[in-house]
Amino acid sequence: MGVAFTAVKAVPIFWPSHSEGFVLSSPASSAQRFDEAGSIYVVDNDEALTELYVILLEAKGYRVRAFNDRAEALAALENDSKRPDLLIMDYLGHLMPLDRFVHRSLAAHPTLRILMASGLSPAEARLSSARLGRFIQKPFTGEELLKEVRAALAA
Repeated sequence: MGVAFTAVKAVPIFWPSHSEGFVLSSPASSAQRFDEAGSIYVVDNDEALTELYVILLEAKGYRVRAFNDRAEALAALENDSKRPDLLIMDYLGHLMPLDRFVHRSLAAHPTLRILMASGLSPAEARLSSARLGRFIQKPFTGEELLKEVRAALAA
């Protein structure tokens, strides 16, 4: 039995910016090749942002699982047999402290790569001593996110 594919029109992605409204991400060319599929967990307490991550990353061939709560993401990391290659997480806005979440995530999956996303600059975020692979400051374009994702997965 074959699988049917339908063409999907490229749509611009708008990332919220706290200071400047929305930042437009240009749609990718339909001829652009998909990235090698990787598995990504996205953790952000903003449901709209989580949905944007999923749309953008799945359009590039990544397998994405989204969470709006660090505790739920941690439970998945500790219990799922299929573990992600990359964890994209926001810095603020969760009940579980960042250090504890990162420490327990890495204990459950020691080779996990982490991409931190924040509206704060790296200096303002005062990143903990926890092993964080990469950092991207919000707002960012879709292209910037995909560049960071590829770099994080290649590390």
